[in-house]
Amino acid sequence: SYLKNAALMTGADKAPLVIVQGPAGTAKTFYSLAAGLEQVLEQSPPAYRKILICRPNAQFDQDIGFLPGDEQEKISPLLRPVMDNLENLFGGDAGEQERRSRISYLFDAGVLTAEAMNFMRGRSITDTWLIIDEAQNLTPRQVKGIITRVGKGTKVVLLGDPAQIDHPLLDTRSNGLTYTSARMRGSPLCAQLTMLPDECERSSLALDAAMRM
Repeated sequence: SYLKNAALMTGADKAPLVIVQGPAGTAKTFYSLAAGLEQVLEQSPPAYRKILICRPNAQFDQDIGFLPGDEQEKISPLLRPVMDNLENLFGGDAGEQERRSRISYLFDAGVLTAEAMNFMRGRSITDTWLIIDEAQNLTPRQVKGIITRVGKGTKVVLLGDPAQIDHPLLDTRSNGLTYTSARMRGSPLCAQLTMLPDECERSSLALDAAMRM
């Protein structure tokens, strides 16, 4: 837990890239959101302007550009796991209506934004806490394209599990998460963490399945 906090809470000037790998249920997204919200909402002055979350569309044969609706409507199905984590973060004694109100505020106020990978081309991302979730479903070229667009003051948190690949053209060795981990190993600007199956926090069933399967 100390190492996770240290890597995630270290400033973008010293560790602009953090790679977190681990099986399902090890709270990778949860920790990343919590650390981001802490540094955007609780620190004075804020360490980052906003949190930007990107998740790949693993259905490679269904390009997001052909889905109906505007950008937010297109990517909303991809963000359901993120919403689940936000509901857990704002749980506690809050009722369902209060949780929804808090989450809506984050999006309405621009504290938290979400974009599809398809719309990241040509961007220069500055002063942002950037979470790339399910990075094992990205190609090496896609990950390189994102990281090389990172501007001053931005911290990239790359999350994923090479054992859970949904992209039909990738495997445990050719995916963007594994590629980036290998290429950035030894970089003074990159911290890498590996979550173990016995760190599963989802449920006893999720832990047992992760250990057995």
